[in-house]
Parts: sequence; structure tokens; C-alpha cells
Amino acid sequence: MLQLKDLSHAYDEAVSLRNVNLRVAKDEILCLLGPSGCGKTTLLRIVAGLISDYGGDVLLDGRDLRRLAAHERGFGLMFQDFALFPHLSVSDNIAYGLRRRRMPATDINERVELMLDQVGLRGYGERGIGTLSGGEQQRVALARSLAPQPRLLMLDEPLGSLDALLRDKLALELREIINSAGLRALYVTHDHREAYAIADRVAVMDKGTIRQVAGPFDLYHHPVDEKVARFLGFSNIFQFGDSRFTRELRCKFLPDAADSDAFLIHPDGIQLNGEGDPAAIACRGRIESSVFRGEYSEVSIRMPGEGLTLRCKSRTRDPTVGNCVTVSVKNEAIRRLK
Repeated sequence: MLQLKDLSHAYDEAVSLRNVNLRVAKDEILCLLGPSGCGKTTLLRIVAGLISDYGGDVLLDGRDLRRLAAHERGFGLMFQDFALFPHLSVSDNIAYGLRRRRMPATDINERVELMLDQVGLRGYGERGIGTLSGGEQQRVALARSLAPQPRLLMLDEPLGSLDALLRDKLALELREIINSAGLRALYVTHDHREAYAIADRVAVMDKGTIRQVAGPFDLYHHPVDEKVARFLGFSNIFQFGDSRFTRELRCKFLPDAADSDAFLIHPDGIQLNGEGDPAAIACRGRIESSVFRGEYSEVSIRMPGEGLTLRCKSRTRDPTVGNCVTVSVKNEAIRRLK
């Protein structure tokens, strides 16, 4: 178990971490998710031993790591820019940490071949780094991090420099490789889709604090507060007293809520032209915009007289801007926010 207890840090007067408490279990991938400047990388560098002037405790299996230098912790660290040595071959890059540990040459060669196989680069050992694609370089960097069999693997935006299509593909591969190696991992990203794909649990950070820790499914369906919901890309956030429609939602679904309580209408619980559903509350609206996303269209609906714009997904063919539709909101779509 990796434990962070009341972790605090500041750069001069700028506070970067405020009393952070987290646990990472064995065989777990915990993702630190948040915008730039929220403290994700600072937290990672403290755990790695690259920052020593912090408050609180970093414990691994109950042992305080404060007095251990970075190279004594047995952790693996992978950066966004991969930090590969361009003058060395693929095999020599992977073997670098093993040679520094004075491992016998035969054992090094066996370990390098195993790592190449594990990351899908069998036969690439003699190639130069400059001949590889971005995705292949990412795999070499991962193999180099895994080769010394770290007690904890830390990854700082490892897919940030790759294009979106490759990022989605490699996120799944990374998860499979980390799990097959039986590692615990701390994974830093600002992309919630990437976090959903790779993490067992996600810790959402904001201004040096942890706002929510949850599994990807629970985080997506039940963001705890307005900041988390907006960061995850949700926009249907209102107060119950905003309009007749929101007051009607409160009356049917959350009668104990106050006018000032914020809530989310989750887009997955909104249907168009579904007025026959007795469990839903319906209202007429006009389609303001429709953006085709492949499997669905992202639709914005203005509700006349309500002052509200709802956004939802429509799987009907090409929703027409200007058309009037019936918007139905189900009970399970309503999420009260802190």
C-alpha cells in the first residue's frame, strides 16, 4: 500500500498541494486527473523523491520514504517526452537502468528481450530511436521503466504528445501491460477519457486538493460537485430555482432540495421525443445546434420561456436545427451537486 498522509507543498508563496490524502493498493492503477497547475505533477515528483521540501508523509507498506533518495526507492518514472537517449539503440535504452544496477550481462539481455516482447517490439532491439514512430518510442520508454521491476510505476502524461487516435489505442495497451506486470501505478493526465480507459480509480484534483476519488463508472455517472462535473465536460448544471422546469424536476424527483441547490441533468438520462415515458418530465424545446460525432449527434436545445439550454446525445439521423422537440428527463438523470 502506498499512502499519502496530509501531503502539502508550496513554491514560495504559491501553494501547490493542500493536505492531500490518498492510498494506492497493490495491483491498482490510480489516475491523478485535473487541469494544468492543479498539483498532479508536483505530487508525482514528491512520491518519486525528486522534491523533498514537503509536509506530511509518503509511506510504502508502512515505511516512511522521506529519507530515501529517488534512486533508492525502486520506482519507475515515465515522462511525457519519453526522455530516451537518441544515441543509443532500443535495447541499450531499455538496458540502461539495469546496467546502472550492475546486473550480469546475460540477465540484462534476457530481461531486455522479455520487455521487448511484452510491449510488442520483438525484433526492434538494434534499431535507433530516431527510426521509431511516436507510439513505438512510447513503448520503449515504458519497457525501460518496467525493466528494473519497480515497486511502483509512475507515468506523467505519457500519451500527451501523441495524436488522439493513437492515444486511445495505447491507453488500452498500457493498462493491459501494467496489469500483466502486476504493478501498482500512479498515472497523471488532464484527459478524462484517458483516465476512464486506464484507471481502476480516479482522483480528481483542483488547486492542490482532491475533490473526488472514484472508479471511472461512478465518476462519470456521479460527479460529486460542480467543479468536477464541469471538468468532466458536463454543461447541464443548474439550480432548482432557475425556472419552472427545474422546479418541476425538484418537485417530482428531489422535493427536499432548496432553490439554491445546484444539480446536474446527466445527458445520458435525456431523451428526445420520448413523451410517452411516465417516469420522465417533459418540456418542449427548439434545436439550436447539432454536431455529428459518429455514433451520435451532440444536440443543444433551447427551451423557450425557461431561459435554459440543454445538451444531450441524439442517435436519430441528423437532428434538424430549428425543429421543435419534446425533451424528457428521467429520474436517474438528476444528480445533486455540492
